Amino acid sequence: MAAAGARRKVELEWKGRVTAAAPAATAQEAWARLSDFTAFHRWHPRVAKCRRVAGACSPRSPGCVRYCEGVPGVADAGAAAAVDWAHETLLEHDAAGMSLRYEMNDNNMGFGAFFATLSVVPGAGGGGGCELRWEFECEPVVGTEKEALAARLQDGIDGMARRVQEAVSGGRRGDGAAATNSGDVKLGTSIAV
Repeated sequence: MAAAGARRKVELEWKGRVTAAAPAATAQEAWARLSDFTAFHRWHPRVAKCRRVAGACSPRSPGCVRYCEGVPGVADAGAAAAVDWAHETLLEHDAAGMSLRYEMNDNNMGFGAFFATLSVVPGAGGGGGCELRWEFECEPVVGTEKEALAARLQDGIDGMARRVQEAVSGGRRGDGAAATNSGDVKLGTSIAV
C-alpha cells in the first residue's frame, strides 16, 4: 500500500492554482452559472461542446460523466487542426462551499492522471465581487512545460470570469458566444480542462 501511495505522489507532481477576479458578480451569481458540470461550454472560451454522456442523471451529482470538445483550431498549413476532447467525471459537488472537483478520464491531449477543483470565493472585505479558482494536480504532460499548462488554465479562467460577469450584467447573449481567448502556448488549441 505504501508503494502505491509513493507512486501516486510522483504521478501527480504538477500542482497549481490559477485565479481570476469577477468584480461584477457575487459569488452566488457566479456559482449559479458554474455549478452545472455539463454547461462548461457556456463559460469556458475554448470549449465548444459539453454534454453528459454517462453516470448520474444530475449535472450536480458525483458520478456524472461529461464529454468536452474544444473549439476547432487551424494547423500550420492552414488546414483544420484535430479537435481536442476529454471525458471527465464529477467527483464532488459542494453547493455550500461553492466548489466542484473532477477527474479527466479519456482524452486526446496527452494527459494521464488529472484532477481539478473549480471554486468560487466571495470577494475579500465584503466589497462584493468574487474570485474564481481552478486548482489542478496531474502527471507531467509529455512535451509540455508545467508553466504552459498553467498559462492555458489561466487563459481559460480569465475567459470564464469575463463570461460570468457579462451574463450577470446582461451584456451578452445567453449562449456564451461573446468571449474570445488570447495567446497560444505549447498546448495549442487544447481545452486543457
